[in-house]
Amino acid sequence: MNEFRAAYFPRDFEATLAFYRDGLELPLVESWDRGPGDRGAVFEAAAGRIEILSLPKETSAGSAWDYRSPAGVFLVIEVDDVDGYYRQITARGLELRENLKTQSWGHRSFIVNDPDGVGVYFFTDQEDR
Repeated sequence: MNEFRAAYFPRDFEATLAFYRDGLELPLVESWDRGPGDRGAVFEAAAGRIEILSLPKETSAGSAWDYRSPAGVFLVIEVDDVDGYYRQITARGLELRENLKTQSWGHRSFIVNDPDGVGVYFFTDQEDR
């Protein structure tokens, strides 16, 4: 296996693009714009990638893709310094779902919401330190 990606169709492609690119400052690996309904961006997120895709103008009933907004999904990203990253995120005014805290299982973590309400859980494993 070579790569893992979490991919979805956000309701507001531009807002979600800005969130991951400018708000979280995740490295942009690839992007494309082939016209309405064929835009996308791939961001590096620790050892995986997050891919967002614009909703196509037309969707077919037999499509292999699920175009509904994400529900019951969250993303988990380990960072080296969660306290420092938390300060950066709060300075940018991003919506927090959960403030920085130490979890009972050893993570120091916080959660932000992307524009679709997808939680992005950032953590540093305190037991590794």
